[in-house]
Amino acid sequence: MRAYDQRRIGRLCGVADHPSSAVSCEAASTHAQGVSESDMAIQFGVGKSKVFPADKAGSLVTSLRRLVQSPAKLADRLSLSADAWVLEVGCGPGYFSPTLAERIPEGQLVVVDLQREMLQLARVRLDGCGEVVQGDAQALPLRSASFDAVVVILVLGEVPDRERFLCEVRRVLRPGATALFAETRRDSDFIPFADLIALVEPHGFNLIGRWGWSWEYTASFAAM
Repeated sequence: MRAYDQRRIGRLCGVADHPSSAVSCEAASTHAQGVSESDMAIQFGVGKSKVFPADKAGSLVTSLRRLVQSPAKLADRLSLSADAWVLEVGCGPGYFSPTLAERIPEGQLVVVDLQREMLQLARVRLDGCGEVVQGDAQALPLRSASFDAVVVILVLGEVPDRERFLCEVRRVLRPGATALFAETRRDSDFIPFADLIALVEPHGFNLIGRWGWSWEYTASFAAM
C-alpha cells in the first residue's frame, strides 16, 4: 500500500466548492457550515438517535463482530477498482477501514467521523493507508463529485437530519458511483429496508443490490 499524496488530499478537502463543506482537512474541525454540536442537538450515548460514544469504541472492533459483519464481504459488495476513491462516513474506530484501504492500492480512502477520539483509533488501524477527516456528516468537508463510493455503516439512524446527510452523500459522489448502506436490528437506530429505500432513492439514487435478511442487510445504490 503506497503512502497517500497529501497534495491530492488538499485539493479534495481544501476550500470546498459547496457552502456546506467549507472545512479543510487541516483544520479538522468539529464545526461545519458554522453549525456546532449543540446546535445540531447531537447526543452521545448508546440509546436511540444517539451518536455512539468513543469511550465505548472497543466494543466495535471485537473478533466476534466478524462473525456477523465481515469487512471482507462488505468490501466485496462494492466491487471496487484498484484506483477507486472511497469515502467512509462515520468510520468510528476503523473496524471496516483497513479492509477498504487494501482493496484500493492505487486509489484513496478517506474516513470521516464527528469524534476526534474515534479518528485517533482509526488512524492507528489504518497505519498510514488512508486519510482521516473530522467533520459533520450533514455538511461533509469534501469537494463535490470526488468519490467512486461512499460507505455508510450503522450511521444513518444517528444523523439528526437524514435528508441533509443524503444530499451530501449524493453531492460528493460522481455520477454512476455507489452508495453502500448497512443496517442491523441489533442497532437501536435500525432502519428497515423499505424505509431505507424511501429515504435514499429521492436523493438521486437507484437500488442496485441487496444482501442479507430483514433484520440485518447491506444495500447498494447507484448515483444517477
